[in-house]
Parts: sequence; structure tokens; C-alpha cells
Amino acid sequence: MSNNDQEADNLESVFKQKRIIRSNVRQTLKSMDPSLRSQEDDIIQSIVLEAPWFKSSKRLCAYISCSALREVDTSKLLSQILSPAPDGNKLQTAKILYVPRVEDKNSNMRMFNISRIDDLVANSMNILEPASVDADGNAREDVLHANDPVDLFILPGLAFDRSGRRLGRGGGYYDTFLKNYKELAKEKNWRLPLFVALSYSVQIMDEEVIPVTPNDVLVDALVSPTGVIPITSAALGRMKP
Repeated sequence: MSNNDQEADNLESVFKQKRIIRSNVRQTLKSMDPSLRSQEDDIIQSIVLEAPWFKSSKRLCAYISCSALREVDTSKLLSQILSPAPDGNKLQTAKILYVPRVEDKNSNMRMFNISRIDDLVANSMNILEPASVDADGNAREDVLHANDPVDLFILPGLAFDRSGRRLGRGGGYYDTFLKNYKELAKEKNWRLPLFVALSYSVQIMDEEVIPVTPNDVLVDALVSPTGVIPITSAALGRMKP
């Protein structure tokens, strides 16, 4: 058997394992008590909002949660990020937020800047996304064309393990996007942002349970209802209490 055949077989084995885990986790999420899920949503978002690494982030990317996909809710996070400073406090610098927009079925996704929740519109799958232009017809800033680096990515996923492996839904959108962002950061000599995933307790698996391909991007830390789980040295360095 040639090396190419061997690699193809290995990849197919990885994809098969991923499909099995996805199916199991989807079933587990489906049977999760709604009140428990709601409780975990609140706890996870509170942990993020109180975290020094979140408070200090000036520019960030975050996903718009979709309840039909049973993703950890981000509505409180987004509301807080986009809300004006209390009492017009000029010392509190507003955060700059970018959120995802799926461009096609070929794993192409962009992250556009929004300044209010009203900037979002429902797509064909009823998932909220930013329109590519604002209310005045001006093009929104694309994070891959921005002049400054992002401090933090808040990521969704279907399952995670304690070694930082993330299992998405199979579309490859986030892995492709994060790979492109990492290449941009290297080219510009920027410090990489923290890649932080939000996870229900039932989505976290033991170390190295999730199989990976060379295209999979690892996360730096997980936030679950039990707290923050820093994984990489970057997370350990920047998430000190």
C-alpha cells in the first residue's frame, strides 16, 4: 500500500470516528434537560463576563448562538459587549466585535464588525448573521482586512477534549477561518488571540479522545459550568487569576 493510500485510509478512519462522536454528542444534547441547559448557559456566560482576560480584550470575534443547534448561549455576552458604557464612562473603552457570516457551502466564512444586535439578519437556516453592508450601504469591516489584531475568539463546537481538540459540525468553517487568521497573524507579526470555546458539561471529553486531522485547529481554553479550563501555555500565561 502506498503512502497516499495509507494516509487516505487514516483520514477515512478519523472521519468515521468523528461521525460516531458527533452522533453520540448530538443525542446527549438532545436529551439534556432544558432547565439544566439554561442554567449552564447563564453560568458559562457569567464566568466569561467576570474573567479578566475577557474584560481586558478590546477586539474580539464571537459566534451568534443558535438554540436549534443547541450551542451554548452567547446572547448575554453579545448584549454586554455591544452595550454603551454605563453613565457615559469614557474610561471604559468599547469593545470591537466581529461575528460570522457563512459565504457558501465550501467552508468559506467571514467575520464582520457589528455595533448593535439590529445589525443581524436571519439567513436561510434562520441563523442570525451580519449583512455584508450596513444600514447606510457601507461595507462592514472584515476582520481579515482589519489593521489591528484580535485579542480573543469565542468559539462554538459540538465536543471538546481536555487536550484542546475541538469537534465541529463537519462543515470545516471555523477550522478554515482560524487557519487563515493564524496565517495573517504570522504575516503581520501579531500575537495570536486566545481561542476560547464555550462548552456544556456533557460536551467535554477526556484528553485526546477526539481524533484530529492536520487541518484541525486546537483551542487554548474551555469555559464550562465548572469554570475555565486553560490548556495551552498561552492560556496559562494570559488567564492568571
